[in-house]
Amino acid sequence: MRHCADDIDATADAVRKLLGSADGAVSTLKSAAPGWSFTGSVDEMSSRWETLNKVVRDELSEAAENIRFNASDHDGNENIITETWHNLFG
Repeated sequence: MRHCADDIDATADAVRKLLGSADGAVSTLKSAAPGWSFTGSVDEMSSRWETLNKVVRDELSEAAENIRFNASDHDGNENIITETWHNLFG
């Protein structure tokens, strides 16, 4: 379970890194189309992308935290069963 949570963290980090590529694309697009009217909406599109990116990362982080919490509960249950088993038959 903890490995799964680590994989989710890695995915969230990969999503975060997309922000740099998006910033570069916005700059390239603006410089490639000087004077065009649509370039004014590129900043709004970029802002929406940054917001969406954060929402996705927050959801992934919450999922990873929940999985880690459940893993801790599983460990606790496993320890109780193991201890009980040893007390009964050990």
